Amino acid sequence: MTGLVDKVSLRCSAGDGGNGETAVRRMKGKPFAGASGGNGGDGGSVIIRCVENLADLSSLKPGFLAKAKSGECGKGSMHNGADGQDFVVKVPVGTVVEDSLSGETMADLSYAGQEVVAAKGGRGGKGNFALSTSSRKAPGFALKGTRGEEKEITLELKLSASCALIGLPNAGKSSLLAALSNAKPQIGDWPFTTLSPNLGAVSAGGVSFTVEDVPGLIDGASLGKGLGLEFLRHIERIPVLAFVIDPTQQDPFSVYKTLEKELEGYSGRLPKNAKPFSERLKIVILSKADLYGKEDLESFKREFGEAKAVGVSACAHEGLKELKFALLDLVKKAKAEEGENLQEVPVIDPLKAKRGSKDFSVKIRSDSQGGMWFEVDGEIIRVFVEQTDFSNDEAVGYLSDRLAALGVEDLLIRAGIKPGEEVRLGKPEEAVIFNWNPSLLAGKKHMAASPSSVRGKDERLEGLSRTRRTNSQRRRERKR
Repeated sequence: MTGLVDKVSLRCSAGDGGNGETAVRRMKGKPFAGASGGNGGDGGSVIIRCVENLADLSSLKPGFLAKAKSGECGKGSMHNGADGQDFVVKVPVGTVVEDSLSGETMADLSYAGQEVVAAKGGRGGKGNFALSTSSRKAPGFALKGTRGEEKEITLELKLSASCALIGLPNAGKSSLLAALSNAKPQIGDWPFTTLSPNLGAVSAGGVSFTVEDVPGLIDGASLGKGLGLEFLRHIERIPVLAFVIDPTQQDPFSVYKTLEKELEGYSGRLPKNAKPFSERLKIVILSKADLYGKEDLESFKREFGEAKAVGVSACAHEGLKELKFALLDLVKKAKAEEGENLQEVPVIDPLKAKRGSKDFSVKIRSDSQGGMWFEVDGEIIRVFVEQTDFSNDEAVGYLSDRLAALGVEDLLIRAGIKPGEEVRLGKPEEAVIFNWNPSLLAGKKHMAASPSSVRGKDERLEGLSRTRRTNSQRRRERKR
């Protein structure tokens, strides 16, 4: 018998962005008619999407690599590269997506159609046609595509039934679920017969709701004993708790207190917005009522005081109708309370989200050997560095223009930088290192002030004449 697969780890690899193209447009009579390099395509993303027709995570193998396709490089004649195809991982409703490295919850997928980008695809680089301006009509460079994200994630399914059957091993939970619904759980006379949760649909008064039979817990389950946390995490989001107690084995009230103590011990692990177990709706189900008389049943009920208690026998089918309607009343009450406290959940469309933040920081760093440098880092800085081809002087000059427009040089001056001091751009482990020289101004101001020193000369133009022949010169050439 295959158990419920409710936890899987995946490796996600988004596609890289395609490089932009450096190309020259050639026409008859115009050997150099301007830039024509196309843009690179964006890399595909790894998307986790919630669907209705899945019961668990058994369709995913542990360690499975979800790899999206990379974007195509740009081509000449202003042809852009195609975007890489996204890789979509389908998961059931109630799946929580976590970053395996940081433990941060990325998303709680609670309804069909909801999705989250687990690994974002790289950005396609611009071709030299898109980079051309009135002052730089034919750039001799293009931007490179950025790398796609790589991440390990953990998918955890947290079942979302209307009511949970809670009790010690062999309390009769599976037998009760089989009698109440169309479910067919494994039933036996040994402890821990149920090793994974079972769901069943219960109908009462023309209304259907789901009941979950979870593995039995023992004293110390909140500390990990028995099935421990594997059991308790399945009821984190279930609003109605039904305590199934067998009075023929132990004192029912002491068992009830033991179960409450274990739930209280686990409350510290609940998600931030989850209602504590002590505040949820509860009912006590005294099982195997055919083994003791009505007087004993009434005596047991009195022990629970205000807590509602119902006696049933799954074998003899006694008290099941009363139990169904009692559960239905609690489920309706829980839904009404949920509706009063329901807050609108913001839905983020990952395809319309902003590509990145323009925030960056300038920090002064030092090491134990007395070395000191200025660290310039941020998401936008890392993108700029990754897009730059450092073997091309014109591309490096364009990077300087972008940094100046962003305000990096102004912040460095405010931080107290001096000529010749070291600056590191981007990720510390992959930083671009250079010595700051204030005489090398960047941007349009420098280009306007000193046209003869404009950076980024295109070597292909060095041998070409800038003067057009007149018509009279062309006629004289033809007569020769």
